[in-house]
Amino acid sequence: MPDRGLHSPGMRDFGPEEMRRFRGIERRFLDAVEGAGYLEIRTPTIEPLHLFTAAGTLSPQALERVYSFLDWDGWSGERVVLRPDATVAAARWYADAVRAGGASTARVAYVAPVYRFAVDGDREVWQCGVELFGSATAEGDAELLTLASTFLRGLGVSDFTVDLAHAGLVRAAFAAAGLPAAQQVEAYDLMLEGDSGVTERLAQAHPDQAASLRLLAGVDGASAGYIQNLRAAMLATVPAAAGPLDDLARAAAALDGAGVSYRVLAATARNFEYYSGVTFRFRQGAGTEARTLLGGGRYDGLTQTLGGAAAPACGWGADLLRLAKVAS
Repeated sequence: MPDRGLHSPGMRDFGPEEMRRFRGIERRFLDAVEGAGYLEIRTPTIEPLHLFTAAGTLSPQALERVYSFLDWDGWSGERVVLRPDATVAAARWYADAVRAGGASTARVAYVAPVYRFAVDGDREVWQCGVELFGSATAEGDAELLTLASTFLRGLGVSDFTVDLAHAGLVRAAFAAAGLPAAQQVEAYDLMLEGDSGVTERLAQAHPDQAASLRLLAGVDGASAGYIQNLRAAMLATVPAAAGPLDDLARAAAALDGAGVSYRVLAATARNFEYYSGVTFRFRQGAGTEARTLLGGGRYDGLTQTLGGAAAPACGWGADLLRLAKVAS
C-alpha cells in the first residue's frame, strides 16, 4: 500500500517549488483577465447547502460528492457545505451585490479551492475562472471564448481545440419528443451522468423524433457548415432548436475569428444542471489522452434560481494546477 503521508486522503501539501509554480500561473491568470476588465472577488469556503440543492443547480451525481455538515448553532443550525462549485458561489455573490445596489453588469474573476469527494485523486481542487453577469448572449459568449483562447496562448499553450455544445438543444429535442417536464429533467440527468444510451431509448420510443434525437448523441462536426446541416435536419420536427442553433453559429464564428479549431457537439454532458445555453471545453490532445484545460458556458437562470434578480450570465473555470503542468 503506497505511503500517503499524514494528511487526509485527497488533500495535498504544496512545497516551495509547487507554490512557485502555483503563484506564477495565478499571477498570469489574474493579469490576463484584469486586462480584459475582470476584477477579483473571493467567496467563503462554507456556503449554505440550499444554494446547491436548488432546482437546476447541481446534478444528483454532483450532489452526492459534496461535503455537507451542520453549522452548529444550538438547535437552529443550518446545513452547509464546503464550496463544491465556484460558479454558484459567484452567482450568489452577484445576487447579493445587486440586492445591495450594485451594478447589473459585472465582470469578476476568482482563484479558489472547491471540494468534492473522489475515491481517487484530489478532493480539494484549486480553480481559477471568470464570470460575466448581465451581458447579452451573443456578445458574452464570444467575449469569454476569445478571452479563454488568449489566456491559454499567453501560457504558451497552442495545441488546443474546443468542444462546443448547447444545453438548450437537448431540452428542445426532449420537449419535442413529448416528454413531460419531470421526464425531461430525468433524461437530462441521465445524460449528465454519462448514460449515452438515453437518446437511443428515447428515439425508439418516439420514432417521429428519432432522427433529431440520434443527432444529439452520435454526430458531430468541425465547421459552421455542420450547424447549417443540423438546422436543416432538426427544425422541421424541433422548431425550438432555432435559437440554440443560432447561439452555436455565433460561438463558432467567434472561434473562427480567433483562429481556434473546434468540434460542434449536438448535446452536452456536464455535471452541472445550471447551464442553459452554449457550453464549451478547451481540450488538449486526442482520444483517451485528451484532457480538459478549461470549460464553461451560459447559465442565464442561475441567479434567479438562487433568489436574486434574473440576469444573463456565462463563465469558465480551469484547474489551476493542471494549467501549471502544461504552461511554458
